[in-house]
Amino acid sequence: MQNPILTLIKTIAFVVLAFLVLLSFWQETKQEDRTEVLGKRISGIEESVDRLSTAINKLDRRIAKGGIRTTGPVSNGSGGGATTTEVPGPREVETFAWSKEAPSWLKGRAKELWGTYGENYFKPDPNWPAYPDLDDPKLDPEGKIAAWYTSAPPDLNAFTVNESAVNNYIKTYASEYLGEPHTQNPYLYKPGLAFRAEVSPDYKTWIFWLRPGVRWHTPQVDLSKYPHLKGEHYFTTADWKFTMDLVMNEDVRAAHARSYFKGLDRVEVIDDHCMIMHWKKTSFSSISSSLNTVIPAPKFVYGYDENGKPFNPATLSSQINDHWFGKGFKWVGTGPYYLQHFDHEKDMSVRRFDEYWGQLPAIKEVRREIFQKRDLNYTKFEAGEFTYASYLTPDWKKRIKDTKNHKDGKWGTHWAWGSSYRFIAYKNTHKIFRDLKVRHAMTHATDRKRMLQAVNDGQGQIVTGPQSMHAPTYPNDIKPLAYDLDKARKLLEEAGWQDADGNGVLEKEIDGETVEFRVTASTPSAASYTTIFDIFAEDLAKIGVALDVSPLLWAQFLKKLNDRSFEICCLGWDTPGWDGDMGQIWHSDQVEQPESSNFIEFQDPEVDRLIEKARMTFDLKERVKVQSAAHRRVHELQPYTFLFTLKTPVVWWKAHVSDYKDAFQWKLRPFARIFPLYVPVK
Repeated sequence: MQNPILTLIKTIAFVVLAFLVLLSFWQETKQEDRTEVLGKRISGIEESVDRLSTAINKLDRRIAKGGIRTTGPVSNGSGGGATTTEVPGPREVETFAWSKEAPSWLKGRAKELWGTYGENYFKPDPNWPAYPDLDDPKLDPEGKIAAWYTSAPPDLNAFTVNESAVNNYIKTYASEYLGEPHTQNPYLYKPGLAFRAEVSPDYKTWIFWLRPGVRWHTPQVDLSKYPHLKGEHYFTTADWKFTMDLVMNEDVRAAHARSYFKGLDRVEVIDDHCMIMHWKKTSFSSISSSLNTVIPAPKFVYGYDENGKPFNPATLSSQINDHWFGKGFKWVGTGPYYLQHFDHEKDMSVRRFDEYWGQLPAIKEVRREIFQKRDLNYTKFEAGEFTYASYLTPDWKKRIKDTKNHKDGKWGTHWAWGSSYRFIAYKNTHKIFRDLKVRHAMTHATDRKRMLQAVNDGQGQIVTGPQSMHAPTYPNDIKPLAYDLDKARKLLEEAGWQDADGNGVLEKEIDGETVEFRVTASTPSAASYTTIFDIFAEDLAKIGVALDVSPLLWAQFLKKLNDRSFEICCLGWDTPGWDGDMGQIWHSDQVEQPESSNFIEFQDPEVDRLIEKARMTFDLKERVKVQSAAHRRVHELQPYTFLFTLKTPVVWWKAHVSDYKDAFQWKLRPFARIFPLYVPVK
């Protein structure tokens, strides 16, 4: 929200400047001999304005840090008419968050609801990293950094996009959630877009009070062509209800998010900044789902067509799926950075949003080049074009160890754990892979240690199931199925597979038809995936299984998964890094959902039962047991061959950015966030 005091100061300053310049011109117009004096006067005035501007910027930062109290009318943008009640600024409202008494500026039912369920559910995070002060002389407040962005998504539709790079580099930087998990204990939450939340004892009713004055980013489009997007727009409950109504709409391609809201009944709007989320039944997942699963989408953008005409509610879902704004690779959020630019064939950049309600990050701009070749990532880093390099190829140590820059201490290096796990997936309803013994045989034929060595120099850990290896819910006592080709042969023989015609490929009669064990592996064209399948195909050939590898462009690969027109694939899932609900990928109710994450069509009543039990279990010790049991059951069924979680290096130029290890302070993905970093003054 624009500070009225600062706006007044700026206006007065520039009016004075204009008046003095005009006065000087009028007085000196016929006195050529005093031209030099006039120039000096103007220069002096300009210097004074520069000093005033600097002072105003410092004042802005003091306000952002809570050093000065300001109040002002809140325009609710997409939520209706302006609110005339003067309230604290969006950051300052947090001082009221834990008060027993409702603040006087709340009105009507929003005030009456305060304290309905006792304390604020949010807790301050004592370990939240401090951001550098923009006035600190050791940093450059105009500092920029550059890095790599692996591959672009098909679009940036806020409802339908579900890719890790978007989540890590756009959602985390440009958008926010109602609440933010604590850095060291993600079972707890601190305030986010909501500064207070209360929950009923049965966890079916959540009351939220949103920060007033949180401004949406200005859409990065030609506003002369889209006049309906002009002006300042503010986040309100209308945006949240709009978002949730669409997420819950079965016709919207948001199955990845909808799976977390099966039990949601409705969102009740109290006023522009107070709302209630009503759940149908008690569920542990209502905590993370309500607080930190979905980011709000701006109604003033997604509720309208390209000409500024409101969508017809009857056709809204189809309009949302192919919304013009996302197709144009645009994004609007409320976070500390705004998406300045996204060219899906070249690069993207986020830039510090100076009107952000909270503390500003020290790095002004982050640019990422988009390409698929990982080697080029390091090459550009080595040439000084990138500030840091991650996702490096296995030979990174050989390339770095003996370089002069490394020996001279110009580079810093750090090994960091990822939050994802890679896997080989089998379509479980396929006539070959619906057999449990076959899936076990495939895993026994997988040389995971060799694969890990080939794709990441052996740095990582073989995993056994879907829970994050970093989480308390991961059962460390389970051992991965051993690489054992003899065991694999025996299991296939027990399952009825034999090479009767002696051509080196097993066959079996299935559903009255003789079927050879010939399958095709669909994979993204990235080298690491093709390397995994090259090793896999070599070992499978030894036991009579013929595997063809089909590398595909990402869009082609994604279509095969969505259409479920594949037999085997290789991919990775990003876990939250902590205790995560398994329903999106593993519950059988997702099989019938179009484009859902359960593309292997996995179904098991026991896994369904455990997922549903976990959703009802709030005692953390008991919850760990239930989640671990679900992990164990998936491991028993081997619907995937779970591969490994990687430990990858990050290398950075010390002169270009502060210690990159400081970015790794979160136990919830993404583990690395640049907010605590800065660009040193050169």
